[in-house]
Amino acid sequence: MKRDILQQANFRFNFDRGMYVNHDAKKAFSLEFIDDHAEEELARRIEESTDTARWTFYFNSEPSEGIKRELTRVLG
Repeated sequence: MKRDILQQANFRFNFDRGMYVNHDAKKAFSLEFIDDHAEEELARRIEESTDTARWTFYFNSEPSEGIKRELTRVLG
């Protein structure tokens, strides 16, 4: 069900990074975050308004600035 929610919101699985990514919304969810949070929480995070000029990453633990920079570079 969680993966259906992500796919309906135009998130695609990035095999290289092991996360669901939506390039238009500039949001990325780690598999651990998806597994550890309820469907309602996931849907709420998908719908929340963010700054689309910057990527928003959803992890169980906040990634370091270096990881964020690398992901931003790789994801575009």
